[in-house]
Amino acid sequence: MLQRDSLKKFLPARRLWLTVLLFSLWGCNLLPSEPTYTSKNIAESVVKIAREEYQLNLVSKLIGQTLWIYLPLEEDLFVDSDKPLESISRFDFKQAEGILKEKTLNFVYDIREIPETKESQNKKFNPEAGKKINKVLRCVRRVVFSLKREINGPRFFTVVTADTKNGFELTDTTYIDDLKKVLYEMISWTEYQYRTVEDIKLTPEAIGDLEGEHLEFYDVNFERFLIDQMKQRLRIKFSRSSDLPKAGSVDIEKEVLKSIRTVFKIYNFSDFLTLDIYNLASEKKISFSKAMVLEKSKE
Repeated sequence: MLQRDSLKKFLPARRLWLTVLLFSLWGCNLLPSEPTYTSKNIAESVVKIAREEYQLNLVSKLIGQTLWIYLPLEEDLFVDSDKPLESISRFDFKQAEGILKEKTLNFVYDIREIPETKESQNKKFNPEAGKKINKVLRCVRRVVFSLKREINGPRFFTVVTADTKNGFELTDTTYIDDLKKVLYEMISWTEYQYRTVEDIKLTPEAIGDLEGEHLEFYDVNFERFLIDQMKQRLRIKFSRSSDLPKAGSVDIEKEVLKSIRTVFKIYNFSDFLTLDIYNLASEKKISFSKAMVLEKSKE
């Protein structure tokens, strides 16, 4: 049985596997079409397309500017791997959290360098589940590219994939403009995966829930989304040796600042005055002004 602490380790590996599925979206006709969908019918339209064209039973709701989609699985979300996935860890990423209050972003994390450690994972994402997720993305693509322009129209979509037998739950939250950018080749598939905020958790309430009754649907907060993406970028960065300098030469605080700066610049966010970062592992705290955070990187 998978443990709660080991679930996050699936995310970097899943992203490599998901790239293959996402490429199938690229070949679709992306020419703008006449507006067919509106905020009033977008949720029911996703459900209808999924049922009639892909034989999927979904639950969908539009809450504020966030389109929620619940995909209950009959099959397991994880299956045994034919070949264990092995990796080398050089850092211990325990946590990261941020809060933006009174124009100051306080970002606290616990990241420390450790001796190289080999890790092995005997489970993998179920390819059959992946195919269903890809069909959901096709439905979203259909409605997004023929959605009538509206003030305060949808700007996020969240897909919750639930293993209704075992209680595992995968949640993906995407900024709709990022989906458009990747399909128009304005950003790479790898960058798109960095921008889609993912979470995997064990949710016993999902067992047997085919209607998403255990979920609390809400309108995704933009600032919260940015902070969650910062956390995700750091988690991925410190789980991949190729994303960092060689051991012994990594300035953890510098890498944290780079990830935060990247997110702010992507979304042109400047509604803050100060950034305070604090590493619980080293007890090192550094403060930056907005100008220092947003200045052009010399690297």
